[in-house]
Amino acid sequence: MKMSWNELSKLNINNKDKFVNIFRKVLDKINEGVFNFKESKIEKNDYYIIVEEDRLNSYFVHIVPKEAYSLFNKMKIEQPSSILGFSVLVGKYNNREVRVSCFGIPCDLLSKAIIGESQK
Repeated sequence: MKMSWNELSKLNINNKDKFVNIFRKVLDKINEGVFNFKESKIEKNDYYIIVEEDRLNSYFVHIVPKEAYSLFNKMKIEQPSSILGFSVLVGKYNNREVRVSCFGIPCDLLSKAIIGESQK
């Protein structure tokens, strides 16, 4: 179990700013009420959006760069009761919490995106 977290800490995702922007857009869609929370894996050009309807009794929306996808899947299996990286609680849907994560992107970049938006 500890080995996967070590692997995650060594992961260096290219174009982090792009994923921070995608993270922000997903948060906006959820806050606008236009996000579909159906369990799914949506493949984009260089990332996936993965929706889990019941991780830790919450909805989880994961943004996963393709270069981190195999590690994400490994950790998902090894740690079914864990939050996989930095996540943000964005509200509730169907009486359950909704959390968004951007796997493999440092939490300081993601939190700056959130703080920056709230100060506009």
